[in-house]
Amino acid sequence: MKRILFFMILSLGLLSCKGTDEITLPDKNIKVENDVLLYKEKPYSGKIKVNLMDKIQGYEGFLNFKEGHLDGLTELKNDKKKQHIKFTIVNGKFDGDVIMNDPEQLVKMQLSVNKGSITKMVADVENSTKYDITFNKGLANGTMEAGGQKLNFKDGMGKLSSPQGDLDLKLSIDEATGDMTVESSINGTSLGKNKIPNQLTPQYLEKFLFTDILMDSNK
Repeated sequence: MKRILFFMILSLGLLSCKGTDEITLPDKNIKVENDVLLYKEKPYSGKIKVNLMDKIQGYEGFLNFKEGHLDGLTELKNDKKKQHIKFTIVNGKFDGDVIMNDPEQLVKMQLSVNKGSITKMVADVENSTKYDITFNKGLANGTMEAGGQKLNFKDGMGKLSSPQGDLDLKLSIDEATGDMTVESSINGTSLGKNKIPNQLTPQYLEKFLFTDILMDSNK
């Protein structure tokens, strides 16, 4: 996920300010303590907006914060570069549509999320892995393409043919954490279980975002 970082982070030093509910960077009043963004020693609530200089480069959008954390709607895009990121955070979790498109990083992803739990995923990552998956009670339904093979899932189960026999795969998601699990077996013999931790969380993104904000603010 590091390479899916907001294309706008690099330009956070070119933001404008209007009133106390919007801030500009660099700003010596900004700090991060205990993973909370502070402004004048208080958890920041307000909006960071793209200014005219960013717009000249093709950028537009805004980030919203509440009590020092990303909250509400955030949308940043550059139509010239076909870059777009959009999400809504409610009570510390993604809720609704999550869009992350960045051709420069070979990422195109759209998720449907219900209170932090992914219910649908349509993605093309590095032109090598494609997903069109709907999760029902945590079980995958849809298709996944990788390595030149297309796998169909129904109620979490998919099957591939191999020289050794039929390879059975089970793809599921933990609705509470968003972690994915892939279980595989061949001819009825288990080959093990692979857990894929969910890194697409507001808290994970904040770690990188706050680092860049501090770097810009200390210039």
